[in-house]
Amino acid sequence: RDSSAETASPRGGTGEEGASSARQGQQRQAQPGPPTAAAVMPLPMVPPPPPPQVIMNPYEVSLVPEQQGHYPVSLAEAGTMITFDSIQKLSLVIIGACLLCYCAVSPRTLPVVQYNLRFNENMRIAALATIGPILTFLSVFDAATNDVNEAIGTFYASFTVGYVGAFALEVLVTTALRLAVFALWEPAIFDLTPEVPTVVLPWVLREHKYRPKRITLFAADFATSCVAAPIVEEWMKLKIVQLCVRLPRNFQRCTKKNGNSKKGKKRKKNKLRLEPIPRKPGEQDVTNINPYVTQMLVASLGLKLCDATRRILMYTKRTDADKSFYAFFRGVLPIHELCGTMTALELAKRDVLGVEMPTWRMLLPAVVIHGMANFKGLKPIFKWNSSTPWSELQLSPWNAADDSTLSQIVTKGFAKFMWWVVLGRVLGYCIKNYYLIGRRAVKLTTTYAGKRAAFSAELVAHDQLKKRKKD
Repeated sequence: RDSSAETASPRGGTGEEGASSARQGQQRQAQPGPPTAAAVMPLPMVPPPPPPQVIMNPYEVSLVPEQQGHYPVSLAEAGTMITFDSIQKLSLVIIGACLLCYCAVSPRTLPVVQYNLRFNENMRIAALATIGPILTFLSVFDAATNDVNEAIGTFYASFTVGYVGAFALEVLVTTALRLAVFALWEPAIFDLTPEVPTVVLPWVLREHKYRPKRITLFAADFATSCVAAPIVEEWMKLKIVQLCVRLPRNFQRCTKKNGNSKKGKKRKKNKLRLEPIPRKPGEQDVTNINPYVTQMLVASLGLKLCDATRRILMYTKRTDADKSFYAFFRGVLPIHELCGTMTALELAKRDVLGVEMPTWRMLLPAVVIHGMANFKGLKPIFKWNSSTPWSELQLSPWNAADDSTLSQIVTKGFAKFMWWVVLGRVLGYCIKNYYLIGRRAVKLTTTYAGKRAAFSAELVAHDQLKKRKKD
């Protein structure tokens, strides 16, 4: 025991000495003393600030990362985000087309089995008209900048309300224009009243065996088919887009109030001017105009497919030849798509670049091309008959019998070839200006940020140089 009690402690002394030194150290720590650097109370820890939430344009990306979720960046991902409401709209369109196919079977007195076979044939023919529009939509639609449900809503509104509204409005305008032309050049037509109501008179001349002069018919048909109908249809497309979707923009139309006028002078009306939209911190300007082109395209496809389906199903008699050929190329004919794209580009110039432009100037290029197409044979919406489909397409089947001479074939072929050249140039114009407006929008937000006057001056100078090159 004595030897174990005298064993050295870890501090170098005996066990008793180690215990006493430990007690002294505890007493020293318990005694208060002057504060040292290590004894100073540390400052409370401030948590680091959260990362800034970048608020972008809602048409470019979602507002904040928490709300963004899985934003579609491809067409396949956008297809998975189609809502039940959009599926309902597409289903109603398909069901309506199927009902029209069932009612378009000719003759109606066929046995049930043959009737159903003709019904299936009508659905197959009508489906051919959708191939061209679907491919056009897929080539233009950008899932990263568009909402597929908004596109479906615009298409549905154009297919239903837009088509019915355009048809009714064209009938009213055509009635007024025909009455005006008859009153100016052939007032003898009004001798049929009051037996025939004045409002119905322009539509029942054939039933009453009245044949107006050729110049009267040409003037009335040109005014209605080549002027009024294109204006109504292009205006309807624009209004459908403006009512169905809110497009991203950099400028908005504001009313500029004029000051009090002096005595003896007339007070001027308030003018609408384009003013830049104020942005929140971190919010970016619009530089991508794909939503404009996409929305105007689906509005154009809605009118086109509804009209094409109706005309194709009126060309289902047993004596009608080459029905599939007509249906396919009726869907491929890109008049409505090109006109809608031209209007979308003009709208983007106004709302994205801030170019002052009235509505009539915005619709003018599309109305001119649409009027030329109607003059070449494309029928407006209010013309119900579809007995001469090849005049609309400016293209006939390759196996169709033709008794034309060589000179007539050359003349017809050259006219058709030049028309397709015009359409090709319009397509090139749309592609060129689509990328040009996008580059100018980027310039406006970078090089010319806050320098709208300098940007407008550059646009004017560019237009003048373009005109001089043409001269």
